[in-house]
Amino acid sequence: MKRVLLLFAVLITNTICYAQYVPNPTMLNPTGVYNSNTRPKGTPPSNNQILELKQYINGIRQEAYQQNQRINEESLKLRKPSKEDYWKSPEFAQQTKAYSDAFDKLKDMLTGKTPLSVKDAYYEIENANGNTYLSKEEYDLQIKKSSNFIRQWLVENKYSLKNNISLHFGIQKFMSDTLTIGKKHNKEMPGIKPETHLGFYYDYQDYKAQKDERSYYVTKTFATGNGQCHTLPIVYLILAEQLGAKTYLSYAPIHSFIKYPDNKGNIHNYEVTTNWQISDQWYKENFNIKSLAIKKGIYLNTMNSQQIVACAMLDLASSYDKKFGITDGSFIAQCVDYAINYFPNKEANITAWLLRVKVANIKLNRIAKNNPDKTKEEIENIPEAKALINDLNLLETKIESLGYEPIPEAIYDKMLQNQENKANLQDLKQLDNLKKRDLFIIQNQ
Repeated sequence: MKRVLLLFAVLITNTICYAQYVPNPTMLNPTGVYNSNTRPKGTPPSNNQILELKQYINGIRQEAYQQNQRINEESLKLRKPSKEDYWKSPEFAQQTKAYSDAFDKLKDMLTGKTPLSVKDAYYEIENANGNTYLSKEEYDLQIKKSSNFIRQWLVENKYSLKNNISLHFGIQKFMSDTLTIGKKHNKEMPGIKPETHLGFYYDYQDYKAQKDERSYYVTKTFATGNGQCHTLPIVYLILAEQLGAKTYLSYAPIHSFIKYPDNKGNIHNYEVTTNWQISDQWYKENFNIKSLAIKKGIYLNTMNSQQIVACAMLDLASSYDKKFGITDGSFIAQCVDYAINYFPNKEANITAWLLRVKVANIKLNRIAKNNPDKTKEEIENIPEAKALINDLNLLETKIESLGYEPIPEAIYDKMLQNQENKANLQDLKQLDNLKKRDLFIIQNQ
């Protein structure tokens, strides 16, 4: 309290000093003092004297106003802009323009102004953050070469390009095995030179993207041939998109995988990270997924292309948060509020709700940090803090109603230990998972 009163006293003293007015001598009579005794006592002031007094007072006011204006201008120059001011500045808008542009492009896809493209959506996210592994031209070429390779392999091995199961089999073989094409003469695709493609593998060394944030990039997986449970399913989706294979993205806690229909409409699961066909029951048991979470659609779901692009918009918000923090929360809110509309009941995406929780929590922590002398109870009574606490309570209720439950610590620790053991094996093999490598090898005829 003493500190607050002292600060208040200093502010008052400074205000008084700044408000002191030193009259301009030209505004006074020759003696430097306004003289009201130039007329006899009892004599009313003449019109000239009244005018002189008014001019004198107006002069004081005008000069005081000008001096205060100069003081305010100097204070603004000396005052360090707050973070809130900076986040609203043209400089910050320019700094984050790539993210705003990416949001607009994803929005155009979702509204139908431009075609839906999982390929382009995920490149926009990485391009906004910067320093992609591949340029857009290199990225497009790699995807084109990959889809053409799969088509050729399917044709050479007598699989139909119109059968959804065949297309998925081709993608799965392409991603998991070393394949060669061009060994046989084919009338439908003449002039194919023998070429081998190396399969993809799991990056155990940097699956959390802690060594290099680009380990979470789809361009990195195409450029190096390795990834994790975020990028490998996206690569699969992009190849399926290019081949016209009907495919869905599905979520489990801290995990994603592929679902696709057969010719009878039955849904199959494919685990891209291990090249396994796995049942929903296995995911439910091993990831501790509640039945309510499946019913509400946050896990083991079948997300179509539009919903996958909406997921990309949420990934864009997460990328922004990693690079700039939440700032004032407006960009993250914009992404979440728009993307959530494309999920069942405008609620079935747990990432969206957890992003909202993060923004509210950080804002509440800022209020506490800016009021170090207040008790917890006093902070909770600040109107803005009270509103945020209410929001957090509502968010908690909503998240519980969706069946979300954090993955148990024991299960998570076991998963991490397994990952670390496999990372050590990759280190022993001297694999450099961050290094680009050409997955296509032309064979000598």
